[in-house]
Order: sequence, then C-alpha cells, then structure tokens
Amino acid sequence: MNIVLTHGLLGFDTLPVLQVDYFNGIKEHLERRFQARVRVTQVPPIGGIDVRGEELKRQILEALGQTGAPSVLNPDEKVHIIAHSMGGLDGRYLLSPANPGNIADQVCSLTTIGTPHQGSPLADLCESFADGESEIPLMGAIEGVIRDIADKFHWLDALHDLTAESMREFNDTYIDNPRLNYFCVAGSGREGPLKTCKLLLPAYRYIAKITGGDNDGMVPVSSALPVGWEAIAPPWPADHFDEIGHDLDEGVHGKPAHFNYLRGYEDIVERVRNC
Repeated sequence: MNIVLTHGLLGFDTLPVLQVDYFNGIKEHLERRFQARVRVTQVPPIGGIDVRGEELKRQILEALGQTGAPSVLNPDEKVHIIAHSMGGLDGRYLLSPANPGNIADQVCSLTTIGTPHQGSPLADLCESFADGESEIPLMGAIEGVIRDIADKFHWLDALHDLTAESMREFNDTYIDNPRLNYFCVAGSGREGPLKTCKLLLPAYRYIAKITGGDNDGMVPVSSALPVGWEAIAPPWPADHFDEIGHDLDEGVHGKPAHFNYLRGYEDIVERVRNC
C-alpha cells in the first residue's frame, strides 16, 4: 500500500535542528501497522496552490520511480494521499480533470484533514492587514508597501489562496475527479473549556465568533467537510496541531494526551485501503 503524507501552510517534512517531524510519528506508525510504503513530501511552505501542487506531483511521480530516481513507493500500486490543511488543496489541484497535467491515473484516494475547502476566516483577516485599503491614510500607505514587498517575493500567495473568495473560484474551477475517492476529516477543537492549545485560542475564538460554529483553531468544521465527500469519522476533538500529533502546550516534542491521533490515522487507512 502506497501512502503519501503532505503538509499544510508553513509546513515541512522534518526540521533537522530540532528533529521535529511535521507528521509526528505518523509515518513510522503506518509503516509498522499496515506494512505500508509511506512518502512524506515537502512543498514550498508559502507557495500558491498551483506551485505547491506541481511540486507535490513531481515528488509523487519521483517516489513511484517515474522520473528515473529509485522508487520509494510500489510502482505497481496506486497512491493514497493523506493531506493536512492546505495540503488537501494541493492534492485537489493535481487530481482535478481541470488540470491537464493531473495524475489521477496514479492515485486512488485523497483524504484531507483540517483543510479549508471553503477558505479560512483567518486568511481573510490576515490579508486585510496588507490590502492597502485602510481608512487611515498612513496605515493604508504602510499596508501598500507591505503588499508590494510581499507580492514581489510571493509571500502572500498561499494566504490569498486560502481566502473565501479565492476558494470560491478554486472550487468552481478545480472540480473533483469522478474516477477518484475523496474523504475528509474535520477538527472541532478539544473537549473541555480550553478548545485549543494556548497559541491558537485567540484564533479559535475569532473563528467561532465569525462562523458561529466549531473549529480547530484555524479551519471551521463547515469548511473542512466538503459537500459530497465521505467523512471518515465525526470531527476529531483536536486542534489544528493535534491533528498531526503536536500538543504545543507541551513543547515542540509534545504529543496530544487527550486525543489518540494515531488511531485517527489508522481509521483513515483502514477506510481507504478498501477503495
């Protein structure tokens, strides 16, 4: 069984100095539990969906041995993509029939975890800080300068792509491929009074106020569950970082004690391997 794990905005595969894996212990667990071949990808952390999607495509084909490099995955089997956050949008892009270079023939399923399919209110809020439209002249000028610099270096590409307006355009263009299986998972925040790690609490409260619903501190449940997709399970009682095995309240190596995230990934694999 071939599994590809792909990260979200500002993500990575491993931080070498801290020895922190984005998918905390998940690759090794799936390899042991299912004897799967697992490839963790690394795409531009702040690139737009198209840039990230094309790099994800290259790495999947490389892992299948189709670019001349030794194969990491089984070239005789299709791939199951499990994507966190923005990684799910990269996956949708590279699989959609609207993309003439799509690799649907090499993929069996796409499962997204905490992916903002309808955008995130946080992206809308952050982009507003650099749109140059402040009613205060000085602030508008400062925002304009920030915007010009960010545009020059493409620092806002990913952020723009995650806004509600941009995602409406994306959803209209990059339709699902009818030949593939699509699954999703949402995070609804932790059980108890503190719904997320301390870092995400302000964002959780902001999103809850804007949407009136549960969220994982970065993505509303309503945005993470696309219409027509099968939800692997009820929303996980987890924040956005718990979903990939990181309890930030316990430091960079902390793992969620309140949520069995490895069991969550087992549930995904047990479902998709029967596709």
